[in-house]
Amino acid sequence: MRNKRQNDTNFREDILRASKNNFTRVILALDLQGSPSRKLLRTGKNLVEITAPYVCAVKFGRPTVLNLETESTRSLIKTSHANDLPCIIDDKLGDIDETNSAICQAYFNMGFDGIIVNPIAGWKGGLEPVFKIAQKEGKGVIVLVYMSNPGASDDFGQLVLPTPRGRPRPQYEIFAERAEEWGADGAVVGATRPEIVRKVRAKLSDGIRIYSPGVGTQGGKVVQASRAGSDFFIIGRSITRASDPEKVAQSFARESMTLS
Repeated sequence: MRNKRQNDTNFREDILRASKNNFTRVILALDLQGSPSRKLLRTGKNLVEITAPYVCAVKFGRPTVLNLETESTRSLIKTSHANDLPCIIDDKLGDIDETNSAICQAYFNMGFDGIIVNPIAGWKGGLEPVFKIAQKEGKGVIVLVYMSNPGASDDFGQLVLPTPRGRPRPQYEIFAERAEEWGADGAVVGATRPEIVRKVRAKLSDGIRIYSPGVGTQGGKVVQASRAGSDFFIIGRSITRASDPEKVAQSFARESMTLS
């Protein structure tokens, strides 16, 4: 298995710097769809520009990249970087090693600073090259541990036998241990499950931050998740579909720092 990183990646440093400078722990989630690419790019740039003072990173959903296509995606990343905001691609990458290598390298070449991966692929012949590429290029790898949707308990919460003679354990505990063992830069745990956040936090080193989606539209609460151990809050529709995205982003930013 992979040894833990000896130093923080550029990604870790950049997101912490943005969080400190903007006094926020909110990450803007962009899931752009339903319009021509040119219009989506204008929408995305506008959302980034008006919320930039209140967020510390931008997370692109895979539909955003597919709908924008490569050049427009690069352009939106440049807008984010111009506002000192690192960009995360939420691909939930989890295939064989050669496929994972090609996909993550393509994303990093576009300008992304971090990638979310699915630990179900395992290490050897799975995610090992992603971590190696990321470490070489100073990029971040965030491991999916527990999703925010109601049906996530079917898989992430199921009891599994990690070894033939082992005791049944929740799948998410094993995923959290993999994030720690592999030296991930972060772990995704839904804000909708603060009790899981608390258990995962206990398994991770301080340098591995917890990224929590599901705030707002899905019912997650910033304060509860923060008290349980979440470090960053990935917020999309509650901001992007609001009549005043800037005001809502500012409100979430203030709330995210209440207990920090």
